Amino acid sequence: MHIQAPWRVLRRIGHGGGRGLRALLYGALLAGVSTGCATRPAPVASQPTPAPAVVARPAPPQPAPVEITPLPQEPVAEAPASHDAYIAVLLPAATSSKALKPAVDQIMDGVIKGARVFGHGNEPPLRVFETTDQDDDVLAQYNKAIDGGAAAVIGPLTRSAVNYLADNGRFPVPVIALNSFDGRTLRRPNLYSFSLSVEQEASEVARLMNENGVRNPLILIAANPLSQRMSQGFAAAWQALGNPAPQVVDAGNATQGLAGLRAQINAKGADAVFLATGFKLGRKVRPFIGNDLPVYATSQINPGPLPATAIADLNGVRFLDMPWLVNADDPYYALFARARSNSNDYERMFALGVDAWRIAATLIHAPGQPVSFDGITGRLKQRTDGVIERRLLPERFGEGDAVPSASEGTTPDDGAPIL
Repeated sequence: MHIQAPWRVLRRIGHGGGRGLRALLYGALLAGVSTGCATRPAPVASQPTPAPAVVARPAPPQPAPVEITPLPQEPVAEAPASHDAYIAVLLPAATSSKALKPAVDQIMDGVIKGARVFGHGNEPPLRVFETTDQDDDVLAQYNKAIDGGAAAVIGPLTRSAVNYLADNGRFPVPVIALNSFDGRTLRRPNLYSFSLSVEQEASEVARLMNENGVRNPLILIAANPLSQRMSQGFAAAWQALGNPAPQVVDAGNATQGLAGLRAQINAKGADAVFLATGFKLGRKVRPFIGNDLPVYATSQINPGPLPATAIADLNGVRFLDMPWLVNADDPYYALFARARSNSNDYERMFALGVDAWRIAATLIHAPGQPVSFDGITGRLKQRTDGVIERRLLPERFGEGDAVPSASEGTTPDDGAPIL
């Protein structure tokens, strides 16, 4: 087998390094991050294109080792006369940011496993271009990847780097940015956004509540940017469905504290509550809402295996999450040979990497065709503006769906800020 460069071993990490990851994971504005290090993964195993998740799939085939044959690539301006094509992965170097390293490790692990499980043997190999925390260096590494023969690019990771690249880059091949677009992002042909955006998830919750007959939802918010973005995403989607603007209550300023929360909800005539919060505040306020109103949330309410007491506090909360977590015991997923962590944030990053590779391979094999397949992050569908939307699966606490942790004394990811 042709090997372009030795692959560095990716270290497994526990759930204790999650501090500061939520802002990155769910689309916050962060600085970019580059050094150009090119590498190549282990051999890819031939597997079927359909992913498990939202729709039925064939039984898992027996994996078989195959030879990787790089796709041919036409010479690019300012590059040598010919190249072997590759899928470039543009991610921050491990030494450039301790806060980003856990995310990068998990995403990279997902990209590699995606190539192994779903590769047919005719996809280009992987090469990693590590970056610093400077957006202009991200652009320099991106140009190096393009000029060197990239057939597609996965990355960059931070929103500021995505915006800088959109403003200054050229896009001869598909680029799958791992963060969400915002109002300042210049939309370019061949530039795609694939992220774990909380705004997108909140929009999905709004659609679910509308389908379930909710007519007067109340949004319960917290005083932090993540909660505000969930609230805005929900409200925009709710009104786009032809409904009036939903009412909002700040959980931190509820009349007479949490004890008066239910009276305030009743006074507004709400027929359902959307928790625009994370796990910690959601668990705290849920018992004060009562059991006669349906309560909904995003995947932020589901940080990982929980003690039975936490599940009891969240009893009845309905939320949406990705197939990789909702169907975690699916035997099909054994193909990934992954020992799961206690942090669902890490698992979501891994799944993001898997589906990012599949998106890149799909765009290489079917240029000009919109992306649409069932991934482990959800049912994926490309919008006309280049955003890859994820349709998630419903889940509910208190019906045996959530798995208790072995210890009653802790909750997952205690070191990471939830809100």
